[in-house]
Amino acid sequence: MPEGRRRAGGATVVPGAYSRPRELTRIPVRLLCLLILLLSLPAHAGDTLRVAVAANFRAVLETLAPDFEAADGTALSLSSASTGVLYSQIRHGAPFDVLLAADSERPALLEAEGLGDQRSCYALGQLVLVGSDSLDALANPALSLAIANPATAPYGLAAGQVLARPAYAAGQGRKQVQGNNVVQTWQFWHSGSVDLALVPRSLAGDRGIPVPAAWHDPLRQEALILNSERSTAARRFLAWLGSPPVQARLQAAGYGPCP
Repeated sequence: MPEGRRRAGGATVVPGAYSRPRELTRIPVRLLCLLILLLSLPAHAGDTLRVAVAANFRAVLETLAPDFEAADGTALSLSSASTGVLYSQIRHGAPFDVLLAADSERPALLEAEGLGDQRSCYALGQLVLVGSDSLDALANPALSLAIANPATAPYGLAAGQVLARPAYAAGQGRKQVQGNNVVQTWQFWHSGSVDLALVPRSLAGDRGIPVPAAWHDPLRQEALILNSERSTAARRFLAWLGSPPVQARLQAAGYGPCP
């Protein structure tokens, strides 16, 4: 019998003959473990949803985003500006998947232009005055005031409608500055550059005096799913944003429920 061979129970046994099959069986096991791991992840893990978000809502969304990302497996990439600026960017081809506007007008315009569909309300904005304990301060021309640009910021437009009330005509000669968006407007007041500011409650928290909603057009904040390859992820995101737990957090952050 050749050296290195021996008989066991009538069969010829070659030492080490089964060592290679044992090594080979380890590879499928490793692959199986990897496959199980991959199957345990969401099917859309690794996706990134590009969200154009109105300035008033960015800070709130940043606090909420990790919960969505963990549950869905889709990352959120946020770009923020005034609603009017975002509207212009989208019309000129900016590659966003979802628009979270501060009004209903621009989402409707984009939908009419064929740039998106499935409009939905996600929050109702609230305007407040910071810098005084009375709205009567708006009639005082000695107090400087900051508002967002009415042409591009819905909260600025609402502020202009409030200031146009006859009761505040006496304050029209005051020093007034305009922010590019509500965040800059808030910063004008927070830094002490102005005495008063009309800003979203979501920025002011408990420091602002609510302005009656009847004094300006409703700040109905609408979302729009834009034309992109990520429309399915966009629908999941908006469904999550409209869910009762998230809506409760939005109301705690200073927004009202959609009518």
